[in-house]
Amino acid sequence: MNRRPLALIASPLLAILMLGVVPLVLVLVWSFWTWDPATYWIKPDLSLAGYSAILDAGRWTVIVSTLLKAAGTAALCVVLAFPIAYAVHFLSGPRLQTLLLALITIPFFTSYLIRAFSWRLVLGRTGIVNTTLQQLGLTQAPLDWLLFSNFAVVVGLVASYLPFAVFPLVLAFRRVSPDLMAAAQDLGAGFWRAVLTILVPLTMSGIFAGFLFVFVMVAGSSTEVQMLGGAGASIVSVMINDVMRVANYPLAFAISTVVLAVIFALVLIGNAAFGLASLFGEEER
Repeated sequence: MNRRPLALIASPLLAILMLGVVPLVLVLVWSFWTWDPATYWIKPDLSLAGYSAILDAGRWTVIVSTLLKAAGTAALCVVLAFPIAYAVHFLSGPRLQTLLLALITIPFFTSYLIRAFSWRLVLGRTGIVNTTLQQLGLTQAPLDWLLFSNFAVVVGLVASYLPFAVFPLVLAFRRVSPDLMAAAQDLGAGFWRAVLTILVPLTMSGIFAGFLFVFVMVAGSSTEVQMLGGAGASIVSVMINDVMRVANYPLAFAISTVVLAVIFALVLIGNAAFGLASLFGEEER
């Protein structure tokens, strides 16, 4: 009887190990290898050349810019996702909840290329926004900063990855009994005070999980940056692709390792501070 639970968890653990852990370990190991021009591949001569090359040609600025862009986008997504998750959980019945959650996933029914390109039609010089502003007399000429700018990139990223912040928050809200909010308001707390003192602390695991999910997705994205940021825009994934084209594999692995180290540190800090495992716990009473 004791062997049956082990047999049940052996397969998923093996899958996680082979498909998740092993590739990450290989990326870490290969980042210290050396490029061999004779074989056009890498060889196990340990070197820090890949990491030292990150400091060359402004590559570190691209990494920092990517992390800041990912953090800003993730924070904005969480701010927008919080009232959405509140409405889904507290203001909707079971059938409406299902419908709303289905509507949130609609953007994923289309190609990510189409989603990104559609914003060019909205934010461009002859797009919907500029045309509307000029017809209302609010502007005399098209606003060029709406497209091919950091603003356009953030808009595209938020539109693409907002659902990744909504669903963890919905899961966190399901652990909060509506009686807690009602009791706080009965004791004299206003709505916003009840939200800030009761709801936010009880859903911090979902808030951080949503932030982390969006952060990871943005750090690995490239389509929105390339299509909405203009020719000079860059992000880690684009930089890795450029490095791979010139066959500098140790540098590509080193860049990936640095980003993975930041994400792994965020996971550890978040789990220690907010208890991500509590998302799957029982309802707060």
